[in-house]
Amino acid sequence: MTVNFDVLCDGYIAKKSILKDGSENLRIGEVQNRLLFWSNQFGSIPIDLITADMVDNALVALTSRGKLQPIRNKGSVTLSKPLSAATIARYLSELAGCFKYAKKQKLVSRNWSPPTRGADLPEQDDPDTRYFDSTQVANLVKVARLLDIHWCRMTALIEVAFCTGLRSGNLKALDWSQVDLLAGVVTVARTKNGDPILAPLSSNARAELEKLPSKQGLVFVNGKGEAFHWRKLWDKITTEAGFAGYNFHLLRHSCGSAMAKAGISQANIMSIMGHRSLAASRRYMHLNIVGKKDLVEKVFG
Repeated sequence: MTVNFDVLCDGYIAKKSILKDGSENLRIGEVQNRLLFWSNQFGSIPIDLITADMVDNALVALTSRGKLQPIRNKGSVTLSKPLSAATIARYLSELAGCFKYAKKQKLVSRNWSPPTRGADLPEQDDPDTRYFDSTQVANLVKVARLLDIHWCRMTALIEVAFCTGLRSGNLKALDWSQVDLLAGVVTVARTKNGDPILAPLSSNARAELEKLPSKQGLVFVNGKGEAFHWRKLWDKITTEAGFAGYNFHLLRHSCGSAMAKAGISQANIMSIMGHRSLAASRRYMHLNIVGKKDLVEKVFG
């Protein structure tokens, strides 16, 4: 007799709450949220009785449910917004990991095949459709100039984010002491990976930064001298520009894709964007047609 899924789920969460080095997994909340969905779907059903059809039906339910908004002390409410294909894939991946753990612990027979194999996932968006190109960024800036009548820094933020690929956290913490407009560079002492970055500024970014008043303190500051939270303004601008649902982080990916399209080497993309691994920048390299053409011409003429 195999264990029920909810028991497996609890054990798997407990296992994943501690990393290999013994430290606490700070992202365990994301794991719990995804596995809670699966636990609600399968509950006390024995592991070996869960079928591929049941997984497919659950994925349909997940797609229909869409995004959730957590509310303190009140659980979550639906937002009537669709989940991205990548998010649904992460839910399935978490379930597959749970089943893999069951097999590792010999809770199922050796020849048991997990029902996640061959699951009917929604198609992933084409990478080109998930990135902004330079023309689209220019249009975003025009819409931002029209709609941002109070904060008046969104045009500079978009241009800086696009040409540097800096994460939103680095941009919110960006101080004027880190900006050298004369040299056209931004210095970030510490990034998500713990490494410093020297990010060159485009002429558009420099021009927009030059327009900003009071070159002291935080660059993207609110009226109280604190970091400005631009989520609502960003959503308003992207919706008006025809890019509803495109999150701010896509500007970082757009920076990488634009460099790849221009033939910039993977090593230079890694350096500019602060990647530690080849895998992080590899997602853009299929766009590097210029670099591929140069190599073919060099070898074959």
